[in-house]
Amino acid sequence: MTDTTISDRQDGSEPDKAAGQPDYYSQLDAAENMAWDMLEKGAASAKQAFHTPVLATVTADGAPQARTIVMREADRDTLMLRGNTDQRAPKAHQIANDSRVQLLFYDASAKVQIRVTAHADLITQGATRTEAWATSMPGSKVCYLAQGAPGTDQDAPTSGLPDYADQGQRVAPDKLEAGMKNFAVIRFSVEAIDWLYLDSNGHRRAQFDYVSNKKSWVIP
Repeated sequence: MTDTTISDRQDGSEPDKAAGQPDYYSQLDAAENMAWDMLEKGAASAKQAFHTPVLATVTADGAPQARTIVMREADRDTLMLRGNTDQRAPKAHQIANDSRVQLLFYDASAKVQIRVTAHADLITQGATRTEAWATSMPGSKVCYLAQGAPGTDQDAPTSGLPDYADQGQRVAPDKLEAGMKNFAVIRFSVEAIDWLYLDSNGHRRAQFDYVSNKKSWVIP
């Protein structure tokens, strides 16, 4: 009798779906769709773990610098992600100097980590910026009223905000608009996604390279 319980699959096809496992455990397309689903949901809702990824940029001397940002938009059709920043912030200057970035997303409940390799564009004028500012919540706009650049040394602890905007006070809409001069959009053009799913039965990892149009499973 021939044992057919194990297949060599030398034709390069994907393994059969493991019993009880989701499609993305064994199907590349499902893994890619799952990654983009999480990115888009993260951009749409502050309740999602993917709403606040870590952005890593390159400093002028070639060193890495990382910080948490808020993801505002994700679009799989255009391979685009979007965040906002103060034009005066170090990350804005770093992106203007070197557009290579990575974004790290992690959802502990879903046991999924995604690393996005991208090129970032700093948008300081035009319709994209105007629309992004118009759709920003008042609580977000307040941040751009800071009287100095983020990271500026101070003699005492401070929010950097003017008195009329500090301590959680409401700010009149016309005063909020003064912050627009400091506002910028960061548009991330996604070049690759590294997807990792943690599972006690065996982790799964896949890479999606949109530059070379290559998709593959890799060892976690």
